[in-house]
Amino acid sequence: MKLKPKYRRVMIDVLAVTIVVASVAGIYFGLQIALATPTPWVVVASGSMNPSLEVGDLVIVQGIPPSDIHVEDIIIFGLPQGSRTIHRVKRIQTLQNGTFQFKTKGDANSSEDAYWVSEQDVQGRVLYRIPYLGWMALEPTIPIIIVIASIIIILVWPEDTRKKDDKGRMHPRRKWSLIAFTKLGPRA
Repeated sequence: MKLKPKYRRVMIDVLAVTIVVASVAGIYFGLQIALATPTPWVVVASGSMNPSLEVGDLVIVQGIPPSDIHVEDIIIFGLPQGSRTIHRVKRIQTLQNGTFQFKTKGDANSSEDAYWVSEQDVQGRVLYRIPYLGWMALEPTIPIIIVIASIIIILVWPEDTRKKDDKGRMHPRRKWSLIAFTKLGPRA
């Protein structure tokens, strides 16, 4: 059974969107494995690490053993309230049972954090910073605008208006715009 060109185009558009979504998910899960952390990227949501990290930056995180964390490393850790924090390690303490604790401080903060971070709460160390990319997560309207604009572009994007005949010659073909309902291509 052969599909009509209209349905074929819709299927191609749906497939294109599916491939993009699957690619992003694949990259995320691939980075989880490659970087050995459940959170391979984190968005900086506060200014406590200015000027090293700014609000809206996306940071790539690598999971590492606590023994490989050094003073001045920037780490991501979870707090008991369920939030994540990105701060710089200022002091390291080894407990009697052999576990580590870290005293952290935001670069823009005047004093160290009031609490010690246990090694179980550390999710990883910052590897790279990608400026501005995190704004898509911080400002929910940005991804919505991108999705709507992409859908409009897919629906309105003109198709090839010429078709080859059996001898390889090009012939004009009329196409309809899905949005404007106007004929595209040469007039008859």
